[in-house]
Amino acid sequence: MKSKLIGLCLLIIFGCESEVVQKESAINTDHLDHLYEEYEVNGEQIGSIWIYCEAPDYHHVTDEDEGYTCVDDVARSLVLYVNLYKESPSKKVEEKIVTLSNFVLNMQAENGYFYNFVFPDKSINKTHQNSVAEANWWSWRAFWALSEVASLDDSVFSELKEEALSSMKRLLPLMMEICANKEEVFTTEGIVTPTCVKDIGGDQLALLMIGLSNFYELEPSEELKQKLEEFGGILEGLQLGDEEEFPYFASMSWQNIWHAWGNSQAYAMLKVGRLLENETMIKAGQREVEYFIPHYLKEKPSFFKLAKSEDGYEVMETEAFPQIAYNLRPMIYAALEAYEVNKNPSYKKIAIDLGNWYLGDNQANQQMYDPKTGITFDGIISMTEVNKNSGAESTIEALLALQAISKYPEIWNEVKMNLTN
Repeated sequence: MKSKLIGLCLLIIFGCESEVVQKESAINTDHLDHLYEEYEVNGEQIGSIWIYCEAPDYHHVTDEDEGYTCVDDVARSLVLYVNLYKESPSKKVEEKIVTLSNFVLNMQAENGYFYNFVFPDKSINKTHQNSVAEANWWSWRAFWALSEVASLDDSVFSELKEEALSSMKRLLPLMMEICANKEEVFTTEGIVTPTCVKDIGGDQLALLMIGLSNFYELEPSEELKQKLEEFGGILEGLQLGDEEEFPYFASMSWQNIWHAWGNSQAYAMLKVGRLLENETMIKAGQREVEYFIPHYLKEKPSFFKLAKSEDGYEVMETEAFPQIAYNLRPMIYAALEAYEVNKNPSYKKIAIDLGNWYLGDNQANQQMYDPKTGITFDGIISMTEVNKNSGAESTIEALLALQAISKYPEIWNEVKMNLTN
């Protein structure tokens, strides 16, 4: 009887569906639902997410060369729904997890990698340079998403989890081969980088680490631990500058370039460092959060290219725009992960300042996320111009960022004060 009463109380407080959770955390998936489309392949329901959605009426738009949906965005939406399900299980979210997982699983090629795009007629684009099954972003995002699915602790997903694990194990050996020779290096504008990341860059390596760390939690092994530590060491080696010298421990995204979008290097080092209790990796991630992100918040670069000089590092090229949701989310993840280590109030402030970008504290003084509709604008083009389209990446990245912040009431309570109703 006591357990039934407790269950009833929880039902009253949290409700049967995810709407109450969304209201409390300001995570509104209405627009993401608008981007969702379901279709059938061999009797199996497949969920997809439209990539492009244009203002003012927010109609769906396809790309004739690439397609209308892709693993890149379906995978990230799948991560979001897994997080939502863990917070508050519901039939609606369960169904999204299943259909979106089916999409990702259906995109795996014979070689173990994943194709990326699907055309409106639901055929897979196997030839476009951004869609071929190879060692690239979409394959790592697929692995990340499936690793999140495999972490679900609910018997309703038992069969799906087995499929996810089987799929990951087809890609895992290929991921383990990356940077097998990390001693060979090359130089760009005086900046030395391991040859093994000449093509994929530190940004993709960080994404690999995120997915592999989830797999390690499911099936730990000494071999995988060593590989994660090797990857972490490479990311630390890509950090340039110091406490006083620009770029203040920023880990380069690709060769001699740092770009805001997808800069998950600090988060990956912190996440994996905490998992493996590797203090060297943790401290490397903390340094980037503590010294570089405050610089970012002050200057807000979208991208910069560096050259080594006698006095340190010279900025060869830099751009302030565009500013997009995907610029902020990885840094928010890093700040929150750093905050988990020791609850340092400076990390809390950094997370708040980053989160406020979505709510109007940005170059255009424009609220980018609307809690009433779930729409997130596609980007800030200049100090006076905002792209008010709202495609998949902007929508998902904003929801992931705010979802992560909402798990920390002491941080979320300060961020949500900036929401306009």
